[in-house]
Amino acid sequence: MLLDFKPRPRFGGLLGSTLLLSGLACACATGVVFARASASRDALELRLGALTSAREHRVSAADSSRALDAAPLVRELAAPWSLLLQELETASHDAGDTVAVLAVEPDRDKGKLRVTAEAKDLKGALTYIERLQKSRALKFPMLDSHELRTDDKNQPVRFQLSAEWRAQ
Repeated sequence: MLLDFKPRPRFGGLLGSTLLLSGLACACATGVVFARASASRDALELRLGALTSAREHRVSAADSSRALDAAPLVRELAAPWSLLLQELETASHDAGDTVAVLAVEPDRDKGKLRVTAEAKDLKGALTYIERLQKSRALKFPMLDSHELRTDDKNQPVRFQLSAEWRAQ
């Protein structure tokens, strides 16, 4: 009786070699499919980038044209209206509430403002203009014209003044 505890070297045989070759073939095929999918993805990303930049360019061009259209409105809204109206009201109150502002006509492009108002008398109008000369919102308020309203029983003085916007 012969006891041999050392196994004989065994090779995979035909079945093992076949499985090894088919595994290698599958790995190579998977690598080729992956490379093609990666190349396709890269090409799609390039196209997407080109489309996105073209779309952004169109959108930015449309936005810029809309911004140009809205620029006058933005300038009007950016005017210090709260401060200006507060100053006109405060000046009227300081003149003894004898002045009523009828119209405010801004010319934002020239930085000018025209105010039409009525006062009980010429002294009230002049007091109002003096008060506006101390205003934080206006520069150089000047009396442009005045007239006595004889058609009204109280005979108020209607006057117009012009001033410049003060840079805030």
